[in-house]
Amino acid sequence: MKKNNLLLAVLLILVLLYFSSRYFKSNGSTTFNPEIIQLDSSKVEKVTIYPPGETEQEPILISRSEKDWEVTQANIKSKANLTRVRSALGQLQDIKAQRLVAKTKDKWQSYGLTDSLARKLEIQEKGSGGTTTIYFGKTSYEQTAASQYGRASLTGSTYFRINDKPETYALNNQIADAFNHKFNAWRNPKFIKLDKDRITELRFESTDQEDFILRKNDSLWTIPGSQTDSTKVARYLNILRSQNSSLFADTFVPKEEALRTLTVRGASMDELIVRAYADTLGNKYILNSSQHPDVFIESDSAGMFKRLFVDKKYFKADKK
Repeated sequence: MKKNNLLLAVLLILVLLYFSSRYFKSNGSTTFNPEIIQLDSSKVEKVTIYPPGETEQEPILISRSEKDWEVTQANIKSKANLTRVRSALGQLQDIKAQRLVAKTKDKWQSYGLTDSLARKLEIQEKGSGGTTTIYFGKTSYEQTAASQYGRASLTGSTYFRINDKPETYALNNQIADAFNHKFNAWRNPKFIKLDKDRITELRFESTDQEDFILRKNDSLWTIPGSQTDSTKVARYLNILRSQNSSLFADTFVPKEEALRTLTVRGASMDELIVRAYADTLGNKYILNSSQHPDVFIESDSAGMFKRLFVDKKYFKADKK
């Protein structure tokens, strides 16, 4: 009799476990699919970033052109920062929800996901891919426990929703941060890019100091009537070969001749001309490069202006 009771109890437990398992599978987190967005970054043709509706910022449009990517805001169109765009698209393709946090639209306000509070991302794909809209809301942080090998750290989750679906999800906040940049951060920052080993002549012209030419004869750099320091020349060429800036001066229009002009010539390379204009109102300089003729950037007297527009003494060999 006791044996039958024991078997009956075991059977009852197994039945309870079976139905409990079925219940949690149909209602619990075990059925949650983190890959709720299916995007192929190679098919993305256009991404529009809308700021929260309560701000007065214009949307940022990132679009694929025939050659590469462009970025536009209002009436300003620019080549895009390819590194930033590719990184953002890569993170977008790998987007995965951490968990489902709410199932109804009335929760959007709590998570910063209403139209006026959320940052909206509209993604258009080529062909029949259609359009996917993602809304990013608040980010919440929690402190993880300190391990025996280090300090405690903060982990963050950003809340988001998709299209007009009512559900709210949480994801790793780094993905949302990839699209939380001002317009200039999306623009191509390259101002000068040269192969310094091809350069054979530097011509410095100025309205307020002595003009001079630095030439390479065989392997020696010389200035007529002056001995140069090879170390100083090498240091300058390393500076000249690559210069970037995101301090764009989009409203500047040259009205006077350039205050300084640098002309760079070399073997099997296009001539480069860099001009610097005086911005008397802002007590700054506005620079322009022939490599990017439609782009003007700002510099103060200690910035790029000082690095590029050196005087004759800069290259002079020190007396022993």
